[in-house]
Amino acid sequence: MSRFFGFELGRHQRRRSKFVRKELTKPDGSQVVVYFKLYGYRRLRRAFSRILKPTRSKNEFANLKFFQKLGIPVCVPMVQGEYRNAFGIPRNCMIITLEVTGASQLDHFIASLEESDEPSEVKADLRRQIIESIATNLRKIHDEHFYHDDLKWRNVLVRRVGEQGEKVEVFWIDCPNGYFDKTGGMRSQHGIVKDVATLDHLAWRNCSLEERLYFLSCYLGLEIDDPKLRDFADEVVEYRKKKLDD
Repeated sequence: MSRFFGFELGRHQRRRSKFVRKELTKPDGSQVVVYFKLYGYRRLRRAFSRILKPTRSKNEFANLKFFQKLGIPVCVPMVQGEYRNAFGIPRNCMIITLEVTGASQLDHFIASLEESDEPSEVKADLRRQIIESIATNLRKIHDEHFYHDDLKWRNVLVRRVGEQGEKVEVFWIDCPNGYFDKTGGMRSQHGIVKDVATLDHLAWRNCSLEERLYFLSCYLGLEIDDPKLRDFADEVVEYRKKKLDD
């Protein structure tokens, strides 16, 4: 299967992951577009750590299925696989997902929206819908004690729908690092703060303070002027500045 997409299994990869977009013909003659992503283990330490643990592609497949179960739109996972050597050490793993047609990365979508000549109220409403969608779905996974660990804007896709393009659909993609932690301890709190701060890494440059506080209000279910919301906002900003900002 890997060769069909142009990759040789077992060969050393300089990059941690590679992907290719391909149009396939189904038995009924219709066309479908898929993404084939190949992960490689460049470092022996990382490869050894996966001898008894699921590979990145297996994690990603399971995590996307979990999101679907919660009603979160995703790039639909189709199949995943892995290649291990005779000692059980993974060299490559792979996953195939369906393309989300007509969608673009969140950062690209916001940039295009701001450059358009649409009325400001239309832009504001679309941005509000995106904020509410991401905040609501982030709350869903955190309530299940699941943490994305890489919720960057590029891992969120957006497309416009409706007769006038007045609504948006927001999809989550690319989650090989997500994990469950039901201890309720520091690791869980770290997962919560990191997910929100990762989103804020670009939000503080591209969104108003009001929009960022509205996101936290939707996520926490609190009023914007609630002291608990402000305390959490301070914690998120402190983490972002310390760990994520350049």
